[in-house]
Amino acid sequence: MKSKVMLLTLLVVCAVSASAQLIANKKLSPDDLGAAQSEIKAAAGKDAQLVYATRLDAALKGTFDSLVVVYAKGNDHYAMVLRAGKRMMLETSKGATAIKAGEQFQRMGVKYEEGKAPLLRFFSLNGGALKATDYRFNGTEFALEAGPK
Repeated sequence: MKSKVMLLTLLVVCAVSASAQLIANKKLSPDDLGAAQSEIKAAAGKDAQLVYATRLDAALKGTFDSLVVVYAKGNDHYAMVLRAGKRMMLETSKGATAIKAGEQFQRMGVKYEEGKAPLLRFFSLNGGALKATDYRFNGTEFALEAGPK
């Protein structure tokens, strides 16, 4: 009986963990998952849904001190970087979403360039075409690098 209860508890925990993000990241720590969920609720309210979160070296290569969070509210997708206790929203223009309305977030990555802060790249689908939007840490915030591609 005790083993059945433990098995049932494990299944419930796994089901809850799997549904915590729309795009699962199995490497995300429980602390980072909790921080991501807490920040999106603070930024966008209880209706916001965590799409994806990951810890990256987005500001300085080799220093994994940036928690990148993508969330949805309605049909719009937003993104933020949590670093050193500060929330930095990623926007395509002042007050706009990180991923333009009507587009669907696909994935993100980091591109390293010699002598520069890493490039944080978001990929989204726009009418079937894959589009990249780049951000780079400028010392105080993550700024749109060269505009949506």
